[in-house]
Order: sequence, then C-alpha cells, then structure tokens
Amino acid sequence: MASGLLGIGGGVFMVPFLYFLMAHSAWSGLGVIPQDQAALAHATSLAVIAPTAISGVLAYRRRGVVSWDGLLPLGIGAGLAALLGAAIAANLPAILLKTAFGAFLLVMAWRLFRGGRKVVARTEESSKITGWVGGLAGGGTVGLLSALLGVGGGVVAIPVLLRWGRVGIEKVAPASLAIITFAALAGTLGYAVSGMAVETLPPGSVGYVHLPLLLAMLPGAIVMAPLGAAWNQRLPVSVLRRIFAILLLVVGARLLWVHLPQLLNGSTGSL
Repeated sequence: MASGLLGIGGGVFMVPFLYFLMAHSAWSGLGVIPQDQAALAHATSLAVIAPTAISGVLAYRRRGVVSWDGLLPLGIGAGLAALLGAAIAANLPAILLKTAFGAFLLVMAWRLFRGGRKVVARTEESSKITGWVGGLAGGGTVGLLSALLGVGGGVVAIPVLLRWGRVGIEKVAPASLAIITFAALAGTLGYAVSGMAVETLPPGSVGYVHLPLLLAMLPGAIVMAPLGAAWNQRLPVSVLRRIFAILLLVVGARLLWVHLPQLLNGSTGSL
C-alpha cells in the first residue's frame, strides 16, 4: 500500500516487520537463530518485491512506456551488483545489517518529511541513458543497495535516472521499476544460492528465501499496491507522507538504539 501510495519501496516496511517476527519466535513460530535473521529478512523481502515490480513493468510495457534499449546498461549493472551484494550480506554480521537498515530508515524518513525535490521534466530528445559506463555504474549502485538492505532500491534508482541518465520525468517511474526488477530478481537468486549450504535455516527456506513468509505476504503486496496508487489521487498524501515518515523514524531510531551500541562494542550476538 505504501509503495503505491507514496512511491517508496515496500521493503522499508517489510524488512523491519520480518525482523520483528523473527525476534519473537514464541508466538510467531519462526525459529531463526540471530545470525540468520537479517539475511533471511532481506532475501524474503526481495522475493516479494520482484514479482510486484515485474507486474508494474509489464503494465507500463503494454502502454508502450518502457524502452529496454536505454535501460539495458542500468539493468545489467543492477543485476550484477545485486548478486555481489547478496553474497556480501550473507557473510556480514546480522547486527551490522540491522544497524545499516536502521540508518537507511532515518534517511527515508528525512526524505518523506522534505516531500521530495521538484524535478524539471527533460525533453524527449534527451530521454536516453548516457552510455554503458554510466549505466553500469548507476545500476550497480542501485543493485548493491537493494541486495544489502533487502529493498527495491527506487530511492536510489530515481536520482540515478534523473541525474546520471537522460530520462524524461514522465518515464522515471517505469524505468525505476525496470531497474528494481533486475536488482530484486538477482538479489533473490544471490541470497538463495548463498544460503544453500547453511544448515541452521528454518524449514521451508530456499537458501535465505523463506517460502512460507513469501507466499503469505505476496497476495497482500499484489492487491494493495494498485489500491495504494488509486488512493494516491484521493487522499491528502502530504499528511500521509508525514505519518509514514514518523513511523520510519521511530522504527529506524529503535533499530539504531538497540543494535548500534552492540555493534560499537564488537558484539554480534542475539537481539
């Protein structure tokens, strides 16, 4: 719902929700050891994001908005970097990933409070990605962040498309979704492969991707994203942005409050 309503990735809400579930195994039924929790949450979040992003891209494609020629360098860069990011994240302490995610939520909260910058639309003549080098680098930035934190990466993809590329403002949303598709698919695959040899993961896991959680969350994501987009035209979005910003601020601050002292003390133990 937040993704469709505000144009932010659903991962910013899914990941802390999954942290919460895994930290309360007594009633959630998820027996996940602390060192596996962050990777499992990030991988499962990406697995939910991938099909929803694909659905959005196909819808734009049917309208003739998405041009794969210009997006190919960005997509390849995002996919390769997401594979690398998943492999890196799988070998990092869970407490480091959770601390980094808490900091990311604070940045997102700040952006929501600001309300976003106004961007002048580019002309159609300039609506083209500027070369393979810039495309690979820009897409790589999106893919790396996406895989490390388990988010779609749209918060980075949109500035990359507007500043590093020559994408007209009317094409930013479908182009961002296309890059997120590459990043989410590759990141999910990377986490699945990286976790194949991990014996401590709960039943129902394919690597670090937890299939029961994926199947439980996917219907809600698919149904609510278009509803959120429809509500965007009817509700006071400026007020909702601030409400979501406060929520992200609280969750992010709590993650830092709990995990940052442990990280500074060199602890990688349990919650």
